[in-house]
Amino acid sequence: MKEKFQQFGKAMLVPITLIALSGLFLGIGSVFTTELTMESFGVDWASYSVSPLYAFFSVFKELGSVVIGNLGFLYALGCAFSLAKKEKGWAAFSAAVAYLAMLSTVQVLLNFAGLTADNTTLEALETSGLSSIAASEKSALFTTSLGYFSYSSGVFGGILVGCVVAWITNKFWNTKLPTALAFFAGTRAVPIISLVFGGLIGFGMYFVWPTIGGLFSGIATFVRGSGLVGTFVYRYVLESLVPFGLHPLLETPMYWTELGGSMVVDGVRYVGNSAIQLAQLASPSSDKLLVRAFMAGYGINDYALFPGIALAMWSCAKKENRKEVAGLLIPTVVSTVFFGVTEPILFTFLFAAPWLYFCVYAPLSGLGEVLCEMMGVSVYQGNIKDLIPFLLRPEKLNLWPYLILIPAFFFAAFALFRFFILKFDIKTPGRGDDSESISLIESRSEFEAKKAGANSAEVGTQRAQSIINALGGPSNIDDLDNCISRLRVVVKDPSKLADDKTFTSKCGAMGVIHMGEKGIQVIYGPQVGEVAAEVHEVLGDQ
Repeated sequence: MKEKFQQFGKAMLVPITLIALSGLFLGIGSVFTTELTMESFGVDWASYSVSPLYAFFSVFKELGSVVIGNLGFLYALGCAFSLAKKEKGWAAFSAAVAYLAMLSTVQVLLNFAGLTADNTTLEALETSGLSSIAASEKSALFTTSLGYFSYSSGVFGGILVGCVVAWITNKFWNTKLPTALAFFAGTRAVPIISLVFGGLIGFGMYFVWPTIGGLFSGIATFVRGSGLVGTFVYRYVLESLVPFGLHPLLETPMYWTELGGSMVVDGVRYVGNSAIQLAQLASPSSDKLLVRAFMAGYGINDYALFPGIALAMWSCAKKENRKEVAGLLIPTVVSTVFFGVTEPILFTFLFAAPWLYFCVYAPLSGLGEVLCEMMGVSVYQGNIKDLIPFLLRPEKLNLWPYLILIPAFFFAAFALFRFFILKFDIKTPGRGDDSESISLIESRSEFEAKKAGANSAEVGTQRAQSIINALGGPSNIDDLDNCISRLRVVVKDPSKLADDKTFTSKCGAMGVIHMGEKGIQVIYGPQVGEVAAEVHEVLGDQ
């Protein structure tokens, strides 16, 4: 079961790159298409608003809206592509067919019931006699997506379609039919079956989504009504899921569905914390970003906790090893602050002492989120990469409390981790009895290959082959992909796996996490994309 969750969590990450890029496009585009902003630069709005430059930045802004406005569709394609083991291209195409079939079916049934985009608006429902609250709850169930009037299922509808189509692809991609029907056999059967299933999903959604949508609204109401306790619990649970790679299961609904709340921005209703904040970014108003977005705590993690922990590990290293430890930790701190890549530091102390993570780091992270909310921090995410688009609209941010919170949490993390590392003699980098304890990433085989003068391609091939061997050989690999920092693998026979030490000492891994009987995550940090490409290349040659 855990390996299934591992694969599902990986699929949740597929659209993340597009979402980050769309935020950048929205940020740049909104700055140069907002009248107040341009006039503050001394630009004559009357002439600028009809210029080719204004049209260019308007296109830039709309490119960002393309992603945010079609997340359900993108998740359908992304999940199908990611979860299909064979014929991924056919899986993505079939997901598009199934998603459109779902929307079309729901639209037909809604229209048959007398519901349209015109009579389900908030104004129309209030005119029909419903109270404002009842009208708002009912109107929130509907939306228009890709030209279809349908239920507002958002990413959940996309995820459902993507998972079903991935199952269809894995089961029917090699279907055999009689000679007379051979044209429809094999991969051509997948979109045909997906079309039918898309209709069935739409039929089922017509009846069950009002209940599901109401349930989501109820959970959202509970989270919002639980105050700071709910804020702490959310952040603590989220951080507790990170080591297992399951945090997207909690993040995605919070960011893109009713669970993250809803808000009308410039006359358009948005659901989910990220969607609301990106809409606020693009809005010409000067309103601050949503404060209770469960995002300000990322700034505490990236700018304070992880740098403080890194400093504590450096200060606890043996004096003769500190220079090498600094060479290891400084790049990881930079990648954390600028790009939010936390795994290199996180797994360093997680594997050395798991209780430090769950009993010290995670509670500190939860407390940071609580204090950010109390002090009104208004920010999008925590690393500099995600913050850049919003720095172009500084009037929408409130970062002043960080001037107090970041130093406070930095020193708290440093003091606590230094105390516990020394008190319990935790073997963080540079505290072991040999120099091998300093290196977390480079394996002995890589070092020897480099020493012998091997080029980077040869080193990569050797590393990939060692990984494949440790996984039990090509025939034992059932599925292999990667997320931001880990290879996510499902094997056929877990008894053929090498022990964890083999992965860290011979394959250059930072650590290993087992997910159920057949699932395994091999942690490489930011370089995992390169590692995965090397492994796929070697597998393709065998």
